[in-house]
Amino acid sequence: MEEELQPELNIGLSEEERDDLEILIKSFRDGDGMLPADPSPAAVSRYIETMTENVARLSEMVLKFDSRIKTFYEILKLSHQKSENMDERINIIVKYIKDKQNV
Repeated sequence: MEEELQPELNIGLSEEERDDLEILIKSFRDGDGMLPADPSPAAVSRYIETMTENVARLSEMVLKFDSRIKTFYEILKLSHQKSENMDERINIIVKYIKDKQNV
């Protein structure tokens, strides 16, 4: 029921990245990230290795997403600058036309 209410995860990630992220989220929800019941050093070591791998994969995804967001921000910034320049030019033309009509 819970999965039916969630929208599809689509934030500009590739299919493979999205699948990896969904698997990681599912593993955290299912409790794979819980401490092992066996407190032996080997079990704790395996747990730490698994968590380190998960954190590394998530960090890699975040860095890729951050890079894409920075690129998107630059596009928006340039688009805004362009519209500001066009607005300024239009205002100059309007002022010129008004001045010409008053003469």
